[in-house]
Amino acid sequence: MPNSGGRPIDLISGIREFSDQLDLIICDLWGVMHDGISLHPSAEIAIQKARAAGIKTVFLSNAPRPRFHVRDHLISMGLSEDLTDFVVTSGGLARDEVRANFRGKKLYHLGPAGDRNTVEGLPVVEVNHPDEADVILATDLDYRDVEKHRNWLKIAAEKQTPLLCANPDRIVHVGDKLYQCAGAVADLYEEIGGEVRWFGKPTAYALQSCLKECGLPADTPKNRILMVGDSLQTDMAGALAAGYKGLFIAGGIHRMEFPELERQAEDGRVSVAQFRKIFGAGKAVPHAVMQQLSW
Repeated sequence: MPNSGGRPIDLISGIREFSDQLDLIICDLWGVMHDGISLHPSAEIAIQKARAAGIKTVFLSNAPRPRFHVRDHLISMGLSEDLTDFVVTSGGLARDEVRANFRGKKLYHLGPAGDRNTVEGLPVVEVNHPDEADVILATDLDYRDVEKHRNWLKIAAEKQTPLLCANPDRIVHVGDKLYQCAGAVADLYEEIGGEVRWFGKPTAYALQSCLKECGLPADTPKNRILMVGDSLQTDMAGALAAGYKGLFIAGGIHRMEFPELERQAEDGRVSVAQFRKIFGAGKAVPHAVMQQLSW
């Protein structure tokens, strides 16, 4: 069950410390398996050894792209192909929503041309401005400045045009740089009164869909499922929403705060109060923390 905030948080050196307690590891990609440019070798070894120990693993990404695209990208980065058989993406879940509920409708794609594969093949009529749309599918930003979207989306928000957020991440690391994502625009859209439908983490449905992906029954004990990720706002909040355990990788987008977390630890643990002091009172509390995923 999720850490409700009552128990101290363990700082661990590897997932082997509780591997015998797990049936499934749901693993984030960006910030855990790679930094957008290079793979993290220790993370790949961890997944390999988890599988060798009989634990199923599924990659769950807030990438706004179809599953096959993410799978091919991982292989091109050098990840072992046999580890990429189970992949769930927020983009894929958003595409499912369009097929189910917006067939034949006018769709505006909010995001760059590089994300075209997320809208290609959908049974919709694409339009060139959000004012004309019955539905908006957001994969990224139209402008680098999130605030510039306020007027761009004002009329759509007033019309209550649904915005499907295919990438709920607010920020992501690319190497050592931070970039804002579609989640930041979706926050603004809600702020100005628009309707947002979120796909991917932190929705419980995104995590629950991973059981079906790898063939586990829906009634698999929740305390035997672990969500691994570097975002408190999406990965750990998703674990909390689904009722699963959460392993927080603090060397990702929160890498600047990790040294302070280590300083506050006593006997390999940090109190919930100290964790919240460092990362914020409103953030989801994980079961365990490590700097980088390793076995």
